[in-house]
Amino acid sequence: MLIQATKKLRHELNLKELKQQESPALFSWHANFLRINRRKTVILVNDACAYTVVLYGMKKDNFNHFPERVKEGIRRAFAMEGIKKSLIEKYLNEFKEFNFQKTKNRKYVGRLTQACKDIKFYADEFNEKQIYQSESSKNISHMLFKEIESNDYFSANERLKEKLAEYFGRAEVIQTQAAILKVELELGEYEAWRKVIVPLNYNFRELHKIIQKLYNWQDYHLHEFFVYSEEKDNTKNWNQSEYHRDGYKAVLSLAMNQENLEYNRDELNFAAEDFELAVENEVKLKDVLPARIKYVYDYGDFWHHYLQTEEIIEDYKSNKPKFLDGAGTAPPEDTGGASSFSEFMQIISNPDDEDYESILNWAESQG
Repeated sequence: MLIQATKKLRHELNLKELKQQESPALFSWHANFLRINRRKTVILVNDACAYTVVLYGMKKDNFNHFPERVKEGIRRAFAMEGIKKSLIEKYLNEFKEFNFQKTKNRKYVGRLTQACKDIKFYADEFNEKQIYQSESSKNISHMLFKEIESNDYFSANERLKEKLAEYFGRAEVIQTQAAILKVELELGEYEAWRKVIVPLNYNFRELHKIIQKLYNWQDYHLHEFFVYSEEKDNTKNWNQSEYHRDGYKAVLSLAMNQENLEYNRDELNFAAEDFELAVENEVKLKDVLPARIKYVYDYGDFWHHYLQTEEIIEDYKSNKPKFLDGAGTAPPEDTGGASSFSEFMQIISNPDDEDYESILNWAESQG
């Protein structure tokens, strides 16, 4: 493995001697050191495909064991892409020795510089408990890059799969487990359900983004998830976010970020409840499914989405969600909740209603 390090990173690693050695582009990475949220961070960008790996909150011991940290960062990032475990290990064992050089290629240095700028946009989504920021690595690597020579655009994750298949001679590099989930938005007299395939290596923040798209929500408001056991708990009522319509007991609350977790724990007294607390990007679907899940969005309108696992797919040949089926109109943002949506539907379906035009214009303004 070849690491072409910037001056800042070489200083942090205390590198004295550098050996000139060649390595295939797929096994060569340009790397930089910077501080994000005042924490030491290393950004690595692959020469062959521009795939980005982020190591965050690095301490002295991590730099003393830098090759191990890099390999684990690559392992976790590739796993989040759904790349076959056997192929990941084959990649990591192909060139076990680590060699360090100075950065030398302007094109690759340019990609590295851009990645260091882009990663700052995802800093508020970092998992503060992890060195390996695989979700942010994935987000950056799914962006489009411009190929300077041809002016063509490509995404690093797709090129990574192409390069791995080309080097190792494999037609398929993706193999994941996935779940068929039925999501039902509780709307009183109306219904709005969706069915979707979601890879199990996705975390709950990614599931949040999927549900937002399924219902055309605009991500304007707060949200959280609850995971339930088979045990019943009839002490909760509808106004409590952990309530389940079928009376199941909550065992895990997932907040959208650390600030919301602390608010729930201290201000809403979730600390006194017997369910666990975590941030949504700290837990993957494979850690809890096929458990029942509830997704609450907008604590003004209080939209309750109930999720059930219909099937676990053991050999899913993709690492992308797939919409399967659905029915029912999703409410516009800020409708006011299920009862207000009922009134909205009555007006919007009656052109003779005196409020029809104003409600129609408002609905179009809401997307």
